[in-house]
Amino acid sequence: MSRDEKRAFWKFFLTYFVSVALLILASGYFYFAQMKQQYLELEHFSMIKYIKQIRMGRGAPVDENSAYNYKHMKISMSDFSIDNFRRHGDVFEKYIPARRAQGYLYITKDTFAYDTKIQTLFYKLVAGQFLLLCLFALLSFLLARNALFPLRKNIESLDRFAKDLIHDLNTPVTSIGLNLKVLSKEPNLKEHRALKRLQKSADDISDLQTNLRFLLKEKSYELKTVNVKQLMDTLVLNYSLIYPRLHFKLDYVAVNVQANELALKQVLDNLLSNACRYSNDEGTIILSYKNKTLEIRDEGIGIKHPERVFERNYTENSSGSGIGLDIVKRLCDMMRIKVELISLEKGTSVLLNFKT
Repeated sequence: MSRDEKRAFWKFFLTYFVSVALLILASGYFYFAQMKQQYLELEHFSMIKYIKQIRMGRGAPVDENSAYNYKHMKISMSDFSIDNFRRHGDVFEKYIPARRAQGYLYITKDTFAYDTKIQTLFYKLVAGQFLLLCLFALLSFLLARNALFPLRKNIESLDRFAKDLIHDLNTPVTSIGLNLKVLSKEPNLKEHRALKRLQKSADDISDLQTNLRFLLKEKSYELKTVNVKQLMDTLVLNYSLIYPRLHFKLDYVAVNVQANELALKQVLDNLLSNACRYSNDEGTIILSYKNKTLEIRDEGIGIKHPERVFERNYTENSSGSGIGLDIVKRLCDMMRIKVELISLEKGTSVLLNFKT
């Protein structure tokens, strides 16, 4: 399962399961509160029934094993209510007016039976809710997996199509490149604008093909120890030959990071390619590494909307495909590298943070 599939799976699973879980827990809470109130009313009713027995002369004898107890209290209550009933410590208590004497009868009932019923209800409710949550977790898992099945089929079809497309592009791209090299050797065509435009288009197609190939391999990358200096030295040497008028200022030493070598090379290649391509003639490309952060800075035209550069298909140049920086962001996320682009007064700075 790819990273995007996992993300979609867990979003579906958690959305459905959390929604149902909240409903189950809320229902359990209100049911428990309702049953607790019902048990309290039954306790109140049992005390009223006991009071009737007392008044009819059939009150249960008072001993240490009795849940009930009562005594006469010569007190006055200005705010007396016949519905008075409350819990006080380990007993329920209720007052009723005495018939043939002043004051009130004070009746109490032990709360042990009530507490036992509440505790039993709580444990049964927790067990029931736990079983329901397990059942709906399984149901959520099955629904999420089945919901992703058509998506996975479509992704696999698109992957096969993209792989076939990339493979089929190899022959025409190679043929175009070889023929352009032959044409560039002709003295009257060497500096022709049409030939340069064709060469630029061929390079763009080749870059796009490379990026697509890396995009398809994204889920198979493993992180290992990579020497950043070696990668940078190789890339700088290549680009210094392609752009002989640019100056490269290097400020880094040998350092190892956790990344995938092929993916990191593609990230650095895309960023360095953009820095060289959009720099001014005889500009300076600055590459530095400090505090686990690699910076690639150019003195080019800058970026109007730096917050959008990592969006797929977004480009501020008509000759760009808008896929290079999107792949940079995806590969960096896969390697847990924080990437940030800052538009400066003169040029652009890209930061790769390896701290995470």
